[in-house]
Amino acid sequence: MNFEGNLTLFNEDSLDSKSLPPWLLLFGNSTDNFTDDIDFYQNDTERKRQSNEFLSHIFPLIMVACYGLVFVAGIAGNCLVIYVVTMFSKMKTVTNMYVVNLAVADVLFLMSMPFLMTTTILKTWIFGYGMCKIYMILVSINYFTGIFTLTIMSADRYMAVCHPVQSVSIRTPKLAFILCLCIWIASVLTMMPTFLYSKTVLKSNKKGITCAILWPSDKHTEGTKAFILYCFFLSYAIPMVLISFFYIMVILRLSKLGPANKQKEKKKSNRRVTKMVLAIIGVYMMCWLPYWTLQIIIIAKASFWRPSFWGITAFHLFTFLTLANSMMNPFLYNFLSDNFRKSFSKAFKCVSKFEVSKSLTAENSMCPRNNQCTELTKFDEDECQNYEMKVTKQQNTIVKVENTFAQAEKETNIESEKSNVKQIVNDIEETSGDKEILQNSVL
Repeated sequence: MNFEGNLTLFNEDSLDSKSLPPWLLLFGNSTDNFTDDIDFYQNDTERKRQSNEFLSHIFPLIMVACYGLVFVAGIAGNCLVIYVVTMFSKMKTVTNMYVVNLAVADVLFLMSMPFLMTTTILKTWIFGYGMCKIYMILVSINYFTGIFTLTIMSADRYMAVCHPVQSVSIRTPKLAFILCLCIWIASVLTMMPTFLYSKTVLKSNKKGITCAILWPSDKHTEGTKAFILYCFFLSYAIPMVLISFFYIMVILRLSKLGPANKQKEKKKSNRRVTKMVLAIIGVYMMCWLPYWTLQIIIIAKASFWRPSFWGITAFHLFTFLTLANSMMNPFLYNFLSDNFRKSFSKAFKCVSKFEVSKSLTAENSMCPRNNQCTELTKFDEDECQNYEMKVTKQQNTIVKVENTFAQAEKETNIESEKSNVKQIVNDIEETSGDKEILQNSVL
């Protein structure tokens, strides 16, 4: 495809996305290999053979290793987050419901990493047409789900801090669940173009198959440019404007709360949660800013853009940074939240009691402080069986005691009834005796 003359901008064999979602592409909408990445670069700088060798053979192996690290760390960390929030009752806050939604999105995206690594190594897409569509829409949906969730989390913080009274009726688990559902629906609708136009095609060098987004041939270049801008505004620019507004208002509100505030503990809790959410958003922004900056530069300067060794390398590194964002959040939770840190620690231990340590603070907990919120914990199989046996014995003992009391009470009632009957009999006998005496006296 040509753009303003003979300069190729969006060619599916120019730069490789390595099976990434189409809106992560620098030059095209395909999943080619690193050898294809440097085709255009080789034509202009054939003398740099060593650099080409690095991009063709060494760099892909480095990136595959990095992808593997992201996959393992991200799956483990996000699954741990989902576990502690769903299993520990004091972790079931409104904010943490959004945290779980974010973790689920990251896990689903990370599950696609093996496809990415396989395609990078084999230099061809081997998973078929149907999986190509599923893969493209799945990865794209989850990226949009992430930023939409962060936007809702910012709005939630705004309500909790700036409108605490009104937020009591608004910040409910039911509404949080509905909003999470709406986030997924909006993500699906947003990425419908990906599903409609993704397909598998034979690469131009006839050496493999690529999973690509191909717009109508007469509008491919303009369609790709429009799609990149579409994704930029919906997945980065507009959400960041909204998030910035919410957090400016939150920071202004917190700055006005003096130390003499009667709800000092509540204020500290709000600050902790706000800092954690702000850190998540800040890391997201830093991970995506280099990538989108490069994308906009390429679109703006398409007429004279020339790939270079450092340009290609920077693009792949920036792309990797966006992928790595999916594994970073659990580390942020661990460092910034006492509740998460202590819950993570408990998740690695076999706890043989129901109530959690009172040292777990209730950050915006949905349970009132005077409620007895118990913990649901998991045990090793043997210890769990022992625990169940102990509980069963205790329950049986309680039942026996209750039965004993019931039997004793029953026997007491019987004895009491016997005494009453005897008393009645005696009364009758006495009455009968008196009657006989009276009759005899009359006679």
